Amino acid sequence: MAKIDGEYDKELRGAFFNMAYSPFVILNKDLNFVDINQAALNTIKIKREDFIGRNLLDFFPYLKENERYQLYKNVLVTGKSIGLDEVSFHTDDGVLKFMIKAFKIGDYLGMSTLDVTNLTNTIDQLKTTKVNLQTVNDNLKRKNQELEEFSYVAAHDLRSPLTNIHSLLDMLQSDNSISEKGMPVFEKVQQVAKQMCDKLRALNSVIALKTTLDDKIEIINFSAIVSKVKSIHIEEIVQTRTIIKEDFVHAPTIDYNLKQMESILQNLISNAIKYRNPNRKSVIFIKTSLVQGKLVLTVKDNGLGFDKTTPPEKIFGLFKRMHTHVEGLGVGLYVTHSMITNNGGEISVKSELNKGTEFKIIF
Repeated sequence: MAKIDGEYDKELRGAFFNMAYSPFVILNKDLNFVDINQAALNTIKIKREDFIGRNLLDFFPYLKENERYQLYKNVLVTGKSIGLDEVSFHTDDGVLKFMIKAFKIGDYLGMSTLDVTNLTNTIDQLKTTKVNLQTVNDNLKRKNQELEEFSYVAAHDLRSPLTNIHSLLDMLQSDNSISEKGMPVFEKVQQVAKQMCDKLRALNSVIALKTTLDDKIEIINFSAIVSKVKSIHIEEIVQTRTIIKEDFVHAPTIDYNLKQMESILQNLISNAIKYRNPNRKSVIFIKTSLVQGKLVLTVKDNGLGFDKTTPPEKIFGLFKRMHTHVEGLGVGLYVTHSMITNNGGEISVKSELNKGTEFKIIF
């Protein structure tokens, strides 16, 4: 029975050795090859007869002066196995890279290997891609900074001559230098000059806001911010009898940048007051909630509203306006959208003409 078990054991070991996907080799105490499985022959594309009996140094002569050669010998002496990463093997088709496990098996040295050529090549490509992406990112940051600086300089430099034009037009009018026939054209020129001055002033404000806001985060109380905004607009609120309802029970505070949060609520509340419906009492409802672990701020009004099919790029675009019967430049929602999205949040809007508007912000 023992004989049969021994034969079975030998046959089983041989099957695993020969049928394995990974290359295996066996060397004697002099580090001469005594056996090699089919996976190894396929990987390095060599005939068995050209391999068996040859010394390890015949294939890897550089190992003679290498620490790894002694490590293999130490395995035979101590019986302690070792593992080596990214061992290179040069072939006619290129360089192969292996992970090697060397271990003692009887009086012989067994070496199992894993071909990691594709894996290391992929890692190298990812490293290169990462470096390239970092370079692209750095270039984009530099270009954005240059564009911001150019926008600021352009807006600042243009503002002065436009202001002068506006002043000169006022002087002409005060001196009665415009004929009755030319007055309609003159008034149009005045109007255009004022619009350009106002837009440049707004553009400077946007650029200044984007460049001066820091990343400081602090605990912010929603009720306190809304109270501050209400105090700024107290005259309008009283005159229009606007009612502002608040509900911050589910999320009374948030970790956010104070200046940005003040700007966000200031823009949304002031818009709700500005675009109220004159045919009914204005009501603004502001609340916070927690949805799937995220804080949601909702600002809803019963004002004029706008066409619900209006695309987001028009609602949140720079100098885009839904209503033109009151003064405005279409900057507030653009700034609000920029701050929220730059911080990884989302802002959406639902509106219906003559029924009201609801802004929802997910932080």
